[in-house]
Amino acid sequence: MGELVEYSPKEDVQSGDNIHHRCHPLHITWLSGFNPRVSLLNVSTTRERKELVLASGNTLLFYCYDGEREKIMPVVGHKNVVNMIGCDETGRFVVSSDCSYCINVWDRQVGGDNNHPPIAIRTIFEPFKANGEIGAVSLSRDGKYLLAGGGIPAEQGSQLKLWSWTVGNDFPDGSITLPSRLGRIKTIHFCPDRGRRNQFVVTLESGVVFGAWDSKEQKLSIQVPKRHGFQDYNDTVFVEHTDRAVSVTDAGMAVLWSNDRKFSDGTDGTVLRKEFLKYLHLKYASINVVRSCDEKIVTGDDDGEIRFYDNSMKILYWFKQEDLEPIRTLSFELVESRQWKSVTEPNDADDQAPKEESSEKKVELNIEDIAPKDVSFEARPVIVRGFVSATKSGKIYDIDIVYNKIQELFLQSPSIITAFDVHAARSELCTCDGNGRFVVYDLQTKSMRLALDVPIQRTRRGRITTLAYSPCGTFLAGGAENGFLWMVEPNLLILAGSSPLQFTSEKIRLVSFSEDSKHLVCVDESNTITLVARVKDDWQSVGRCVSHRLVDLAFLGATDFVSIGEDRYMVQYTINSDEMVQLEALSIVRRKRIEQSAFPTAFLVLPGGNQILVANDQLKFKIFHARTLEILHTFLAPFHDGPARYLRQLPGEDYFLFITNSNIYLHHLPIDGNPFKYLAVRGHPKRLKGLQVAWTVRSAFTFGEGDHAVSMWKINTSPLMDNIRHAGAGLDPFCTLLPGGKRGCYVREILSLFFYNQISPKNSDGDAELTLRDAMNVQDVPNYMRSIGFHMTEYEEQNLCKEMELTGTYFLTFEEVMKLFLNHRTAAGGPPNTEDIRTAVTYIGATTSSGEKVDLVRLITLLASMGEPMDPKTTEAYCRILFPSAFESNEQDEDPEPECGTAEDCTNCISIEEFADKLC
Repeated sequence: MGELVEYSPKEDVQSGDNIHHRCHPLHITWLSGFNPRVSLLNVSTTRERKELVLASGNTLLFYCYDGEREKIMPVVGHKNVVNMIGCDETGRFVVSSDCSYCINVWDRQVGGDNNHPPIAIRTIFEPFKANGEIGAVSLSRDGKYLLAGGGIPAEQGSQLKLWSWTVGNDFPDGSITLPSRLGRIKTIHFCPDRGRRNQFVVTLESGVVFGAWDSKEQKLSIQVPKRHGFQDYNDTVFVEHTDRAVSVTDAGMAVLWSNDRKFSDGTDGTVLRKEFLKYLHLKYASINVVRSCDEKIVTGDDDGEIRFYDNSMKILYWFKQEDLEPIRTLSFELVESRQWKSVTEPNDADDQAPKEESSEKKVELNIEDIAPKDVSFEARPVIVRGFVSATKSGKIYDIDIVYNKIQELFLQSPSIITAFDVHAARSELCTCDGNGRFVVYDLQTKSMRLALDVPIQRTRRGRITTLAYSPCGTFLAGGAENGFLWMVEPNLLILAGSSPLQFTSEKIRLVSFSEDSKHLVCVDESNTITLVARVKDDWQSVGRCVSHRLVDLAFLGATDFVSIGEDRYMVQYTINSDEMVQLEALSIVRRKRIEQSAFPTAFLVLPGGNQILVANDQLKFKIFHARTLEILHTFLAPFHDGPARYLRQLPGEDYFLFITNSNIYLHHLPIDGNPFKYLAVRGHPKRLKGLQVAWTVRSAFTFGEGDHAVSMWKINTSPLMDNIRHAGAGLDPFCTLLPGGKRGCYVREILSLFFYNQISPKNSDGDAELTLRDAMNVQDVPNYMRSIGFHMTEYEEQNLCKEMELTGTYFLTFEEVMKLFLNHRTAAGGPPNTEDIRTAVTYIGATTSSGEKVDLVRLITLLASMGEPMDPKTTEAYCRILFPSAFESNEQDEDPEPECGTAEDCTNCISIEEFADKLC
């Protein structure tokens, strides 16, 4: 008989893996920092183990430190940037909200295992409709109620909504609107005292609101104290074990609120009405945060000072950190407060055995001797539990004033990331922020290894905008906004030689090393390409050229590289390093136009070095020959979320990655236009700004707009292969791009036209017997594509014919023609609509002065001289077929040169609506 074994999540999942990574091509595993603008949460339940909850973009970071190792568990659960975090008194349930999309409640004790990632057990989507923002959220201390504030304060005032979230109601149990004059909601806090846990306080820009939830009558009520001229409130909390509350402001004021004396105290402290008691001018700097803990009121301000007051706001103790950075967060541990009373005093609330009680108090008795003394005449010890503070620059400190311990935790996030790169051979990541700080991380241990502060000139646009490791890994180059080129030795993270170099005063947009690491190419804002070579032990500028507005650049070999630009050209360059030959050090070899109307966005040198893959803004991938720059193939790119950018190959494998506006894609090689050959995950709530791939850890790295951290994504190709395997063969995956699929009426119609082309008069030979076959002459393919909805230009037809020539055959099967059609047609998939035609004829000036009619004679003249010229006789023949009524009167009058296009009633003018309808 078998033995029953309790299920454990770790037994079915390999080390470092989880159920999400089995289904997703990329899974976030680590971030190099956090967002200091969002207040962190201290959920530590023991003094030996520090547990924090932080935010970074749309990701929550569950951080743990046991005294030896730091562990970070990132979880993605929001569409937009996380802006608020809260928890109950036990720390098990954590609530988080983003700017406008949803509110999540997380369970940190899933399966009773700290190694298992927390899961969202409740999600409330769009709590404030009509694009209302979520300003703040909070959980009651007992964890029963969830309170959220937000809306559109400027128009209709902020709203408060309360849910009994454990019940599962989709609609709030209570809702109330706040006065619009109070402005935006900043924070929400529930009362910690038993019997009053349904009371809360809301801090707004221009006022404070006190409220309560009546669970019996299911009613939400608020009370707004009278105004006393204070503005710019930052935070408000209830003072424990009293009937008071304290608010702090930007002007360094502390405002005290107390129960109105005109109202008698209710039972269990359920008094709601509060009035202004007094104010104290504590600082000449902004006080950003206030907390009440262990019968003390604690504040943090812009001077980097943390102050301790008693419940009557008498100063007890204060201290400043060494760096004197503004304090943004104070979060206390969830452990019980320390006892410092003597052993002889009785403690009726203690339920432990007498023996354990006495032994515990003997240990705590020593705290009185080592704790700092307050500034009162009694010099009583200041005893408070440990807490965590976070500064404006992103530093986190674990502080214990009793034992006089201050320890810095987690990774620093001082400023927004501006550039990063990964080492080619080692598991190493280097980032640079807006303050000019280089930080090198070890990707195996997920820890910071080295740091360097570059003396950038912030007032003169000195921020570093691009970073690049050399292929050999011994050099690191960073280009700045003021034209400086910083050369760093990454092994020691020190400046190399005469760094920085300055050969331009414009912003350096791109830096790239050659394959042999002997040369460095820099591109600045003025579109100048500068060649920098290593001469002895230093770097010097040896050549310059101007070609076009460069978009991307890559080396084909040690001395050859290629660029694409906004002028729709691809340019090939060569480096001449032979001093005996009198040639320019940098010269242009070849220029080739690769686009007609689209703009290239990125390119990648495919394995083997003979082909170049180019992406454009019309959602196409094009492959060109690396030496002749001739087009080889055109394929459909992912048509969601913008064009592909930052193409990066996974070394040694048939995969490459790229980013769009907010998504990260994994694509399988070779490309053939199959929509099932790529998968994506949402990588950023705003806009992704960079992508790199580290082969040593098989991971991708990204950062986005406004990020203080670089995200590390584990790559998993299994879901993509399963997707390709189940997509089908032949035309099955491609027909999903057509209306109705493979068996739809659209596919049947184009199949009928395919065979009709073979029995058309131009293909017949008198009375000879016709034989239908599943093949079409390559000469008939362009017109066949026009007949089924792809109206290509002459340039596009030339590219199509070149691609068909590479097949080496004169006939193409229906499957081959369909793949060409789906890959070459526009991403929208249909012909131009009426509005497109109206816009086109108006733009080229083919309409009359009023703009209501189209002058056909003027249109024929313009089409013969603009863009790809058309034969006037051919254009006129088309116009006579489409609009015969416009030429009837002229033919009757036998006027060979009618004066058309000058009068509104000209016979060659037709209404623009009729013209657009005919062409559609």
